Amino acid sequence: MINTDHLSPDAEALAAELQRSDDYRVLRRVPKPYPSMPHMGPVPDGRCVAIVDTETSGLSAEHDVIIELAIMLCFVDDGSELIGHFGPFSWLQDPGRELDPRISLITGLGAQHLKGQKINDTFARGLLDRADLIVAHNSRFDSKFIERRYPDLAGKAWACSCSEIDWLKLGFDGRSQSALLAHAGWFSDAHRAASDVWALHWLLQHRQRDPGGGPIRTHLARLIEAADTPSVIVQAERAPFSKKELLKARGYRWNPEGPFWQIELPPEKVEREQAWGYRNGLPAMTTRTVTAHERHR
Repeated sequence: MINTDHLSPDAEALAAELQRSDDYRVLRRVPKPYPSMPHMGPVPDGRCVAIVDTETSGLSAEHDVIIELAIMLCFVDDGSELIGHFGPFSWLQDPGRELDPRISLITGLGAQHLKGQKINDTFARGLLDRADLIVAHNSRFDSKFIERRYPDLAGKAWACSCSEIDWLKLGFDGRSQSALLAHAGWFSDAHRAASDVWALHWLLQHRQRDPGGGPIRTHLARLIEAADTPSVIVQAERAPFSKKELLKARGYRWNPEGPFWQIELPPEKVEREQAWGYRNGLPAMTTRTVTAHERHR
């Protein structure tokens, strides 16, 4: 059931009329953020999930810095059902340097917004430290910036809503947050950290039946299950250069720290993958098990 309490009843009547036709699709604006805690009392005992988004001065965690940070805390029960949430909290940060005009175009942030601004690191770090799992829509990107700013959080468990939910099997087109949200029938103001965090929370609360006639559950429940499941990195070490295109076509990506080609798979598919490598003339493939504490580094 779609919650439309924040929308105009008159507009909803028009939207419902449009939806009766296959020639129209209706998008509803995500509501403004609101807290929802049990009886508006103390923090519940459930598992804590932090939803995070960063806006940065560039793409390199080594050379660029966070210019906006947003964090929202959600609490779930043993079945990964939401029992409470509050936030998002957001802060701006003066990068101490001239901002690339392209970043301003993407984020809407300029020198006039950032001058003299500073993230409340004590509060932000405390929220992240409280979390049992940190969620972002591109965790490999956000985790690097977060752990550079807060080195003592290195090794926290992360989950990626972009890569760890099989959106294609669920019938979604694309994997960008805005595209996924639109497919679910919603839109929001994009490219500001707090708006993106709240929109991701809203998307993850969308319920859908599992492919193949499984249970109806939230995307957050799917994501938590994926994060909790160990996976295996299959490493094509010493693979000859002539196998590069074969590996790329198979879904392998280059790990420059290896250096070697690698792919992440569920444990039950590893033996078949190693057999595929043998049939295609690759040296014996090595493996290593990864969890949410290493997966997005």
